[in-house]
Amino acid sequence: MSKKRLIQYLSTTGICAAITVYYIVSRGLGGKSVAEVFRILADGFTIPALLVGSLGLMMIIADTGTLDGVVYGMQTAFKMLTFQFVSKKKPMNYGEFKEQREENRRERRENGGGFGYLVVVSGVFLLFSVVFVLLFYKYSA
Repeated sequence: MSKKRLIQYLSTTGICAAITVYYIVSRGLGGKSVAEVFRILADGFTIPALLVGSLGLMMIIADTGTLDGVVYGMQTAFKMLTFQFVSKKKPMNYGEFKEQREENRRERRENGGGFGYLVVVSGVFLLFSVVFVLLFYKYSA
């Protein structure tokens, strides 16, 4: 595993862990029954898993080029609203924009870039969440 990929995994895991710890501390575990503790732990692991997992899936979908038209439209509208079309440089048409985006994607893929690490980390957190849900059901009955 490359150093860059390791940093991506560690930083994503750190962010998810921080969200989990924040949720658990905000709910407090003191004076709760065992079932309630497992419920809080399950919720604490589910929240970052769903947030990061959905972000990762959205990034993977956006990386396919499906949303290039929307991005081009938003950038063009922003440039028109901020008077950036007044410059002497000719604005990029949609075909040039598509080629540039595809070239950027190709470079990123050749360098080992991707967004699968977000889905993997969220899957691990979701697995912990399922374990705590099962423990919750075991102790709540």
